[in-house]
Amino acid sequence: MKRIFLLIALIISGCQSPQSEQVSITVAAAASLSDAMNEVNSLYEKEHPNTNITLNLASSGVLANQIKQGAPIDVFVSASESHFQSVKKEDLLIPDYQTPILKNKLVLIKSRSSNLANFEQLASGNVKRVAIGIPETVPAGAYAKQALQFANVWVTLKEELIFGKDVRQVLTYVETGNADAGIVYETDYRSSKNVDLVEEVPEQAYAPIIYPAGVVRGAREEATNYYTFLQSKEAKAIFESYGFQSDVSADD
Repeated sequence: MKRIFLLIALIISGCQSPQSEQVSITVAAAASLSDAMNEVNSLYEKEHPNTNITLNLASSGVLANQIKQGAPIDVFVSASESHFQSVKKEDLLIPDYQTPILKNKLVLIKSRSSNLANFEQLASGNVKRVAIGIPETVPAGAYAKQALQFANVWVTLKEELIFGKDVRQVLTYVETGNADAGIVYETDYRSSKNVDLVEEVPEQAYAPIIYPAGVVRGAREEATNYYTFLQSKEAKAIFESYGFQSDVSADD
């Protein structure tokens, strides 16, 4: 009789183990997605209680290099098509699991003590420190450089620029007064109560800001489900609540 009970217990245990098995995936996402991704991931884990998500936040250039160097990353969400393409060119993304999912805009912000009134005044000499991301690795910095070049003030401002390792550091520089002004994404401005908006940067001054997402080759199977979830109505609603645009047309 004891053997029968033991056999039943083993059968029940065997049936339950797949359901209780925990799965972990690592998502590498641009720093500008920080708040939105934390909320998206919380919802995903609530709907998929056996899945644990590790969020790796950094500039898109840094994340792209990590993937190229073999870091254990399952999903890549970039704020830069060029950094995303650099990973794709090395055949490190699964072809059927990569697509643009979001759009963003650039804005000019200022510290609470600054009298900056518009984009043109950046070159007036009254603004001593302007923060942008490092153009080579931070997409927001690359877009900001394009905008400053478009306005013919890049050379004039070069000595006044201070560079952040990601767009959130740029925001912090302005919040703390270490920079008089900064160029960040609209979504970053909306996340802060300690900076003032000067104006939106004209969209013709920089390339479209597209966020592509993709599943890295060798990723755990759960990564494809998560990738699909990023495009769901629930995820889009969260992204939009933080100021992102989820209507990314094929022409963008």
